[in-house]
Amino acid sequence: VRVDAWGKALPQILQDTITYRGHFAAIPVNIHRVNWLWINPRVLDRIGAEPPRTWNELNTLAGKLQAAGIAPLAHGGQPWQEASLFESVALGIGGPEFYRRAIIDLDPEALASPTMIQVFDEMRILRGFVDDGAPGRDWNLATAMLLNGQAAMQVMGDWVKGEVVAAGKIPGKDILCAPVPGHAGFILNSDSFAVFKTTDRDHQAGQKLFAQLLLGQEFQETFNRYKGSIPARLDLPLDRFDACARQSREDLGAAIATDTLMPSLAHDMAVPEAVRGAFLDVITAHFNSAMSSHEAVKRLVKAIRLAQ
Repeated sequence: VRVDAWGKALPQILQDTITYRGHFAAIPVNIHRVNWLWINPRVLDRIGAEPPRTWNELNTLAGKLQAAGIAPLAHGGQPWQEASLFESVALGIGGPEFYRRAIIDLDPEALASPTMIQVFDEMRILRGFVDDGAPGRDWNLATAMLLNGQAAMQVMGDWVKGEVVAAGKIPGKDILCAPVPGHAGFILNSDSFAVFKTTDRDHQAGQKLFAQLLLGQEFQETFNRYKGSIPARLDLPLDRFDACARQSREDLGAAIATDTLMPSLAHDMAVPEAVRGAFLDVITAHFNSAMSSHEAVKRLVKAIRLAQ
């Protein structure tokens, strides 16, 4: 299918990911935002606290929660989850230009910068807000901690909403959604179906019908309301979506307008797989040890150089 058939309805960054030589090689079904902070307001009410807007506020709040015997941060100790947390911290602390230079362009100067050390410093602080049962925990089990009040917050993509809705709760009311603290920006992940080139006319007709159905309003709306994401197409209304989805669309539009829409490292949108693996190895090694931030940065620069 040629790009001009549905290209105008998709963000440029998504187009660039799923096209090859002017043709679509995959059919996008959604847009996920990775850098969300999910908050259980009933837990914050126990200590009379408000949702944090900065990293200092989050760190201070987490200390108060721990003093009250509440886990501040629901987390699953798996490399991809730690990488999701890392990229959210990197954008929040370093801002879009730093994220672009370090994580997309792999600029050695940005990778070895004081800003990257600050990112690892915050990751070390966040590790102290995670309970001892985190290693190996699946993300949805961490979300269950958020839902049942065992934990106050979770940094995770908007697939969390699928669990929220399945539990009979309302996103934006029973569980609050807020951008991860710090600089504005939107980290994008997207799911898509790949299609393969064929000369069989019947198969070609089937592929076109498949694409039309997946990109149609009915499917995009139904699928994404369950999945927690928003439609891949920007021209579809969100009248039947929850407040967090509408906030996601608004923030996406702002990110497109200000060139702060960033592809996800953790979810295979930003870099080749070997480079992603190098990032994940260092991030998870640092998160689960006493490794210093300076040592983590040195290892990261070396690992990425070898992976390229």
